Amino acid sequence: MSLDVRHLDVSIAGHAACRDLNFRLTSGESLVILGRNGAGKSTLLATLAGLHSADAGRIMLHEQLLFNYTQRELAQQRGYCAQQQHDAFAATVLETALIGRHPHLGRWAWESEQDRTAAMQALAKVGLDDLAERQVQTLSGGERQRLAIATLLVQSPSLYLLDEPLSHLDLNHAMATLKLLNEIVSNGQMLIAVLHDPNLARRHFDQALLMFGDGTWACGPAAEVINQDSLEHLYGHPIRSINNHHDYWFIPE
Repeated sequence: MSLDVRHLDVSIAGHAACRDLNFRLTSGESLVILGRNGAGKSTLLATLAGLHSADAGRIMLHEQLLFNYTQRELAQQRGYCAQQQHDAFAATVLETALIGRHPHLGRWAWESEQDRTAAMQALAKVGLDDLAERQVQTLSGGERQRLAIATLLVQSPSLYLLDEPLSHLDLNHAMATLKLLNEIVSNGQMLIAVLHDPNLARRHFDQALLMFGDGTWACGPAAEVINQDSLEHLYGHPIRSINNHHDYWFIPE
């Protein structure tokens, strides 16, 4: 399994998010995207999901151009979690998680008992199995975010794309979610996530993509790309670097 991005130009409303972007992910690898607000991180993630058109370049998923997939085929291969979740209709937590199985079902097929078991297992992984019959509109922001991740687990794609998966989460659930994302990668899937904490990004991801907001970027191993100089350039703010037994922590001055 692989994701190849070559010479990619992405913009929104005339603003360049990235120019001539190149990177490659293979099975069991993760990449984190860092950048200021408005740098184009979400736009790039949507482009990788096939939901926003690139200006130039190509995206290859498993050696096939992304736009050569049908929508159904693409939904079977990549899972996308946006920043905000919109629930237009009343549904339970379990029913919402089962949406992840829809790309794998026939046109008129109903979810099987096996699908329901998979959904309950996913809810248990995010600590929501005891809320399976709750109406989704009654969930807190953090609970709804965890449900979105559970829905992706039920979808079981080879490529996970998550836009700020830690938003609305308290410390306990944020760390549990990072552990779960690490498990996904260790099981052979590929994962790309937008984060705002460079310390968590450096500790939990293999590669890092820094988007500087003017179309320029830096990409490479997270332990190399995320450093004091690059973060000061990225955020335009003085950063203090603390070295604790070869583990670096970055604190704004």
